[in-house]
Amino acid sequence: MLTQYLQKEAIRCGCEAADWKEAIRAAAAPLLEEGKIEERYVERAIKKVEELGPYIVLTQGVAVAHARPKEDVKEGGISLISLKNPVPFGHKAYDPVSLVFMLAATTDDGHIGAMMSVAQALSEPNVKEKLIAAQTPKEIYDTILQEK
Repeated sequence: MLTQYLQKEAIRCGCEAADWKEAIRAAAAPLLEEGKIEERYVERAIKKVEELGPYIVLTQGVAVAHARPKEDVKEGGISLISLKNPVPFGHKAYDPVSLVFMLAATTDDGHIGAMMSVAQALSEPNVKEKLIAAQTPKEIYDTILQEK
């Protein structure tokens, strides 16, 4: 279940971002503030998108920013932001993006588990739409809690 990785305090709504890089930085902010990741991790996640393209855009309107586990991840976790104004990430089929998850893990297994929990939550009927429409972190968290 996604709530194993995503705490209510790591959710923000109505964030502003001029572009996809700012969106990733905004999504990383809660994990940075909690000391779970270092700034280097955020820059590695951005660099991966620059190198590989918008592979982090998993479905219409949703991106999951991440990088491989390294020493710049102090503790695993996921943060999530909703954007006030969706931004393009360069994905022809799934742009623009309204929800940006930041995933951080200390091990490869943890990385895979966290990614699977995000994918599973998004595969539930209407969850993505409810997350995009949510106006508060509580609404987002409650929607995630209701996943089967």
